[in-house]
Amino acid sequence: MERRKEEPAGIPACRPQQTMHGITLTKAPSDWEILQQEDGSARAVLAGHFQVHPAAIQVGVAKVRPIYRIVREEDNYAVVPWTPLKANIRPDFTGTFEDTIVIPAGGLYRIDTSLETQSTVPHLTWLYRGDCVLHVGVGNVFLIAGQSNSSGYGRDFVPDPPDLSVHLFRNRCRWDLASHPMNESTDAGSPANEEMGVPGVSPYLSFGKNFSRITHLPVGLVQASLGGSPMSRWHPETGDLYACMMERIRLTHGKYAGVLWYQGCSDGDPTAAPYYYENFERMVKALRTALGYEIPFFTCQLNRFVDCREDVSWGQIREAQRQAALRIPGVTVLPTTNNAMSDGIHNSAGANLLLGEKLAMQAAHVLAGAPEYAAPDLSEALLLQDGRIRLTFAHMKLGFVYHSLDPAMNGFTLEDASGEIPLTGFQAAREDLNHIYLTPSRAPGEDARISFAWQADPTRCPPTDEVTFLPPLSFYQVPVSRNSGDSAG
Repeated sequence: MERRKEEPAGIPACRPQQTMHGITLTKAPSDWEILQQEDGSARAVLAGHFQVHPAAIQVGVAKVRPIYRIVREEDNYAVVPWTPLKANIRPDFTGTFEDTIVIPAGGLYRIDTSLETQSTVPHLTWLYRGDCVLHVGVGNVFLIAGQSNSSGYGRDFVPDPPDLSVHLFRNRCRWDLASHPMNESTDAGSPANEEMGVPGVSPYLSFGKNFSRITHLPVGLVQASLGGSPMSRWHPETGDLYACMMERIRLTHGKYAGVLWYQGCSDGDPTAAPYYYENFERMVKALRTALGYEIPFFTCQLNRFVDCREDVSWGQIREAQRQAALRIPGVTVLPTTNNAMSDGIHNSAGANLLLGEKLAMQAAHVLAGAPEYAAPDLSEALLLQDGRIRLTFAHMKLGFVYHSLDPAMNGFTLEDASGEIPLTGFQAAREDLNHIYLTPSRAPGEDARISFAWQADPTRCPPTDEVTFLPPLSFYQVPVSRNSGDSAG
């Protein structure tokens, strides 16, 4: 990234007008920048110009060379000792340099530069000053995209302080220490993702801290989300938010560990919901084509909208989000229907803190080989010979914890061409860990379909896995199959 030369408004420039001696950087990582590691390191360009101090010229100069080192800020240990940079040196001992350096994964680091100057006087060498870059890390960088629950609208409070391991590329297009609110727009002009309101607590500071704790590497976050944004604004060809995200990608070098995506509320209507999967898949494919690699997407199913009556649309979107994780490689999804709210549609600050931790565990499984952390996901709905419906779930760790024996209270509904079929029985046993059994009040028709936690404001007490305490992913109108050869279980 080019070094920024302007001073903050209202603060007098402190730099001298004349060119400084030693090293002046014109291209280098920015202060607070996190670089994406690949196989344990990252590459960065150092470029600039140099000149010898006049006092050295008076004594006599035999040769010069620009050098750099990388120092661990926590103890000032040089992980890369003084190393020459490729340079073009003029007869008057001024010149330019440009070189690609390799920075080991970790940090935070300081990048020092110096102009090593050998005098004509025997055995006399000076290390003249050079520009330095502060608080640089090499770890994992994530794009934040989506709408308000991705921007962070937890309106209450929770302990979630900044941490030196997590940095943020803010809307002002500068790297900084990450802190809430993460989608504020100070000094940003008027970007496409400028919030109309005041954002609050985001899930992604917690995500960064927990992912860094698991991987022992710093985390960088690049903000591109906007509250209230429908999928149409993320269209690869016409969407202003997609274009804004691509500009952030240009400014941050285009290498990331993944995308943190939480969106869908604004598509919860009959005109947009049926096309959610198609629109999301198009955006994912376009971004991957633009980047040149299959970037992972870590997504969330919608939580709830208390005052919304578009139940079918919200069911369609949640099912599309579930199907995206099943059908698009490199897409994962977590449920949020057991998250607390701070208003009628936004996760609370405490819920975002927990959601960030859950996302970090899921991402660490995908990216760093940590144990699997995934929600129960319906793999089969089968009508048994005894008239019950057996639901089989993948990704179970132990068994279900549930609050009631009422199937409706647990979030399940059943329907066929004749209408809704009330459910009269619910059974889940630890020894039969990945199954739930439901008893219909009448025999289901051939076209029977089962749904779970699909409404805009679904059950507040869904069953959860006894280990992960994640509820099953919401599903909508999944066909109930029939197989006369199956046992009653």
